[in-house]
Amino acid sequence: MNKPHHHVSLIAVILAVLAATPACAQEEANAADDEAPPLAETWDEKASYALGLNIGSNLEADDLTLDLELLLRGFNDGLEGAEALDSEEVDTVLHELSAKMQAHADRERQAALLENTARSAAFLAAKAAEDGVVKTDSGLLYREIRAGTGDSPTADQAVTVHYRGTLIDGTEFDSSYERGQPATFPVGGVISGWTEALQLMKPGAMWKLFIPADLGYGKNGSPPTIPPGAALIFDVELLEVN
Repeated sequence: MNKPHHHVSLIAVILAVLAATPACAQEEANAADDEAPPLAETWDEKASYALGLNIGSNLEADDLTLDLELLLRGFNDGLEGAEALDSEEVDTVLHELSAKMQAHADRERQAALLENTARSAAFLAAKAAEDGVVKTDSGLLYREIRAGTGDSPTADQAVTVHYRGTLIDGTEFDSSYERGQPATFPVGGVISGWTEALQLMKPGAMWKLFIPADLGYGKNGSPPTIPPGAALIFDVELLEVN
């Protein structure tokens, strides 16, 4: 007998949860933990536990009240190709569940955007007041660490650079130094804060850039490394204009 196929599968919902929220470990143990059997040793057993922990943690974050017995029954029925609810009702419920999780993710993203926007504005205002920091008409901030010589690149040229990118809390999200190899890319093919800065730099120059979100990755950010509305810091060393 073929297994029933739903337009919105439980696996799709689970994958949506996994993509929306990173796994987290339990922070509190209950009294029954002392009597619990040891965790399984094989990879399959550990993967089973890890998946269950991840799903349970993330569904809890979505304020869902689930019946564990029915959850396990539905899982087993799905494996065996049986179902207690008709396909139309299952699809309806899963659509509603997906919408609920999406609404939760939207609320979290909006809260993060508001927080990051406020923190970034305060950070950039403080940087703009520092000696040696230049602010352009677009709002880009930079400090020249080392001057270069020669002609600045144009938007239709390519450059070779070494760089390091961090969030304003110091978290590093990208680094050509870490990879041990400089990067080459078109001046006009990067975020607008970079495009503007590179056309002001000369070969051999090294600058520290402070880039507002609207010159970076904007309100959406670049998940999972760059949050929505985040200002960015880059150390940029212009090695060569190609």
